[in-house]
Amino acid sequence: MKKIILLSALFSFCSLQIKAQKLDSILDRSTLSFNYGLSYDFFAKNQSGDIYDFGSRDSWGQIFGFEYSYRPEGKKNEWGFGFSKQVHRKEYNEDAVFRGVIVRFESIVLRNFKNFHHIHWKRHIIENKLLGSVGLYYHRYRDQVVDFSGDFDGNFIVNIRESTRFIDFGIFLGVEYYHDIRNFQIGLRSRLFYTQGYSESFESFEFTPVIKFRL
Repeated sequence: MKKIILLSALFSFCSLQIKAQKLDSILDRSTLSFNYGLSYDFFAKNQSGDIYDFGSRDSWGQIFGFEYSYRPEGKKNEWGFGFSKQVHRKEYNEDAVFRGVIVRFESIVLRNFKNFHHIHWKRHIIENKLLGSVGLYYHRYRDQVVDFSGDFDGNFIVNIRESTRFIDFGIFLGVEYYHDIRNFQIGLRSRLFYTQGYSESFESFEFTPVIKFRL
């Protein structure tokens, strides 16, 4: 009985050692990166033509996020997944007329949010320096809008709310360049996002500094 217990303990210990070695091997070939920078939204401008729907945002905004990538040993390709959040805003200081009543907006900031969830494939064009990338993503769209409502007795309500969320799918193409600094890398990343089925050719564009760590 003691021999069986000893053999079982030895087997369990060896299995844990093997799993730990495999995990270390995976982590040695894995990287985690964070980015923060500029984004351009091709849909930021108001498309409806209604000057009182407050639908426009500044075309240039900000985007930030993270990525995990795994590169098999001896290969020039790597795969992974990531998340990024795009934020565009606009401050309104203007008057709107609703049923003969002037409604004044002072320093009202409305924002648009896009959350991108993606999987990616990258190719090392210049080893650990220049990379090309392609990815598939879906994003959730959320916008702050102004609603006017009222009755014929002169009562009305102005409401700032978040619009209905939409989920869209698309593809992106990008290029990245990195410079080694001791145990991490800093670099620049640019990406062009495309979503099929809209009047605009592209969804958005990002240009961000990146910091990347090897796990």
